[in-house]
Amino acid sequence: MNVIDHSRNPSSTALLLFFCRYNVPLLSKLYRLLHNSDIYCNLKGRDIHMPHPYGIIIHSHTIIGHHVTIMQQVTLGGSKIGINEAPVIEDYVYIGAGAKVLGKVRIGHHAVVGANAVVTRDVPAGATVVGANRIIKTGSEEKP
Repeated sequence: MNVIDHSRNPSSTALLLFFCRYNVPLLSKLYRLLHNSDIYCNLKGRDIHMPHPYGIIIHSHTIIGHHVTIMQQVTLGGSKIGINEAPVIEDYVYIGAGAKVLGKVRIGHHAVVGANAVVTRDVPAGATVVGANRIIKTGSEEKP
């Protein structure tokens, strides 16, 4: 698996992450509005890579591990109104553009969530999921 250099976030991502981590009144809200993003979970100490930080929605109870890549238009949120359940994203996960991870689900280490996938069930470590909960590769398969 390719290792992504997380220190090379674009400056727009660096500012967005700063405002999400330190919640500067008014400026934080304005910058999130500019990016059409609502990121409310605790990101302090997390190494997150967002190459295109536009349209990203992250529920306040979402837990995100280290070395996670989140592409544009991703939603990590609840699946039911009024119930504060959110996803757990483990280390070294890649979440493709437009993906939706909804509800109390766990995305395992080194998993890949494909572009525009909808995930409402747990994804095992090393697996690749596409479409609506369709796992096309598991971490236990041998590599050719």
